[in-house]
Amino acid sequence: MPRPRTTRRSVKQRLQYIQVIQELQEEIKMLQISNEKLNGEGLEGLSYTELASLESMLKEGFRIVDEQTDKAQQELLLSEIVDCDVMGKEWLDEKEKEDSAYQSLLARRRTALRNKARELRLSPPQDSPPHSYDPETLMLTIESLKIEKERLRLLNQRMIGKELDGMGYLELLVFGCAIQGGMLKAEEEKNKIKRARQVLGGT
Repeated sequence: MPRPRTTRRSVKQRLQYIQVIQELQEEIKMLQISNEKLNGEGLEGLSYTELASLESMLKEGFRIVDEQTDKAQQELLLSEIVDCDVMGKEWLDEKEKEDSAYQSLLARRRTALRNKARELRLSPPQDSPPHSYDPETLMLTIESLKIEKERLRLLNQRMIGKELDGMGYLELLVFGCAIQGGMLKAEEEKNKIKRARQVLGGT
């Protein structure tokens, strides 16, 4: 495909788009690292103080999510009474099964995306393909990166018990499990540091 005719203005605009893309990529990278840590991954290099801070943040997040889960469960039970009367128990059981399967699928996708992002970040650096000369393509790239940035930002906020509005019972339950997993891994890493200090102190 031939390169479009360039003018001084188009070159300047392209450079501005590329700068925005690079800034978004860097912000996404930092959000990915935060998301990994909140999920208990990539903790090996953290200090005891950093791990304690992470664990404390996750504990508070779990407390809030747990409260919201209880409220959502009560709301769900009330709506299920009505649904059961109107639609029948079989329909309700099938709906619960579908909702549960959907939330499990979303959780697996989040894990897969997290693992892929970590793998790409830790792999040997490669030359990036040149950016497009088509302004529409560059704008689409920017929009796509903005969506991913917002997805990660929201995930991280929810892992610490924020921006939970609109989340249903099963979704909250899944997030609660993820937060607990991060808490346990942070505690494990803290215990490793404790044991290492005890060994060094005893020698």
